[in-house]
Amino acid sequence: MADWDYRPEEEQKEEKPKKYVSRKEFYICFVILLGALAFATFAMEDRMEQVQNYVSNQVYQMEERVNSTINSIPRNIEQGIEDANNPIRESNMEIVDVDAKARTARIRMTAAPKEYVDGMTMKFLVTCDDAEAMEVPAKAGSDRTFTAETEVPFCGVASATVHMRKGGTEYIQSVTGLNIENIVLPYFNGNWGGSVSWQASQDFVTFDGDITVDVSTPEWLMNKDKGASFQLKDEKIEVYIDGKLKKTMPAIRVSNDKYFREYLVSITGENRIQLKGGREIEFVFKAEDNNGLNYSYLVEKGNWHQGEGYENDAIWNMTDEERLTIE
Repeated sequence: MADWDYRPEEEQKEEKPKKYVSRKEFYICFVILLGALAFATFAMEDRMEQVQNYVSNQVYQMEERVNSTINSIPRNIEQGIEDANNPIRESNMEIVDVDAKARTARIRMTAAPKEYVDGMTMKFLVTCDDAEAMEVPAKAGSDRTFTAETEVPFCGVASATVHMRKGGTEYIQSVTGLNIENIVLPYFNGNWGGSVSWQASQDFVTFDGDITVDVSTPEWLMNKDKGASFQLKDEKIEVYIDGKLKKTMPAIRVSNDKYFREYLVSITGENRIQLKGGREIEFVFKAEDNNGLNYSYLVEKGNWHQGEGYENDAIWNMTDEERLTIE
């Protein structure tokens, strides 16, 4: 105690020595503070970059919409002028009947003029895929709508143009086409799901699993009678090895939906299929409808080579239409 400290002795005893921050502690706090500032700076920069990217994206999309609108103005004006100058108000094409055995569809085409005048005539030029166009004359009904009907074969796309002659001038308008096959034929889809097992001592693999096939009612029959007139019989799966029939199994319908048929064939137990090396296997679903059309749908196709395994890339590269054959 210093000689000049005249405070009471009790106060002097209660006084505690002051604590000072060491240089090491100061540096540690300083580094932590710098780290926090750096982290906050990086977070702020990242957030600013996100905001900038968002704004840039919004500006880009707005520019695209504006440019699209500006570019479409001449087309819209041109289309508007063309529509205004075209005296054909509307046109249409529809399927009215199908001869499944002959594989033809009867289509009806209609076109209505904006203003009917005596002496005007109409005709339709109809094409099926790349076939030569057929000329079909149209007649006006009591409602001044021109109608024509013709038969076309089952084809990919049936398209038409309506030609109206009025006062010595011919006006032409395209008619919305129809994909005949997609409308009049049932849709098939199927696959094989299971395993291919092989042992080193064997020169063959064993197929084990299930085959499922879905068949949808044709669209035109859904519109005609809600699909009541579409029936299938003799549904089965045929197994071919190198193109030769080796096994036939009945396909069991497992769905109760009247418009959607789901079939199941289990190739388990005694139905398991063995395939020797270098051979090709095909699972084909077959059925006949009530019109006498026979459908063959390729469900699975592949081959096995010892040491290389089972390969079925070919089936995955085929569309459902390519896998379907109709006779």
